[in-house]
Amino acid sequence: MFKKIFLIILLLILIASLSYRIDLKKTPHELIGELMYFPSGLAVQALSLGFQESMADLVWLRFIQYYGEHRMTDARFDLMYHILDILTTFDPYFVHAYTLGSLMLTHDAKRPDQAMALLKKGMRADINEWRTPFIYGLIHYVFLRNYKTALAYLRISAQKPNAPDMPKRWAGYIALKKIGDTKTALALWIDLYKNAKNPEERKIAIMYIQEAQMDLDIEFLNKKIDEFKDKFGRAPYYLNELVINKIIDSLPNEPHTEKYILKDGRAYSTWYNKIKNR
Repeated sequence: MFKKIFLIILLLILIASLSYRIDLKKTPHELIGELMYFPSGLAVQALSLGFQESMADLVWLRFIQYYGEHRMTDARFDLMYHILDILTTFDPYFVHAYTLGSLMLTHDAKRPDQAMALLKKGMRADINEWRTPFIYGLIHYVFLRNYKTALAYLRISAQKPNAPDMPKRWAGYIALKKIGDTKTALALWIDLYKNAKNPEERKIAIMYIQEAQMDLDIEFLNKKIDEFKDKFGRAPYYLNELVINKIIDSLPNEPHTEKYILKDGRAYSTWYNKIKNR
């Protein structure tokens, strides 16, 4: 028992000593060189003897200090991932270390690859946590402009226990506005409308359901206009010709209670005019 207590005290002294000595350094090269001696997560975990969470708190404080020092000086964060890896090895359920840390890695350290590695570690540690896949998707959307990957992980986030409405809303928006996958977007917004916990979310869902349905209607009508052209060698003069000539059974109802019209040979909703005039 005495030996375990001795090792814990020794480890605490090591971390405190490293922090103190780092603070005395004056050049970025020396600061980085000092932190290089900070042990790996697995090595420190082996010495922690069941005090992982307490040690994680200490490393988290050192991480905040490290971030502040470099944010105010050289804006170099060479060891940010190293420290976060140690921290999350101590405490695999420290969600803020994954989420906030990955955003810092992406924005400040310009290392989205390390951010992705950290978040994947978090997703492996807790498969029911919604925040880690959410941030993974958010980084791909905001920073990497990889909308398909963003959509995939936001949908994963939305399916986790205790996930709020937010991941569904982001996923629906990206599917509709960034990818143009209108059918998927419509399904996501309908699901949000049916299961939203907040009445305001339902209002937002209705707005996007109407827009997605309108886009699908216009896509459908334009395909039928092309069929009309192939059959009669000309464009229809008005949309109702599609019904008269049995290309379609009836014109769809515009979801905003507006009208579908023909404009420059293509289907168009008068809703666009209303939006422009606002």
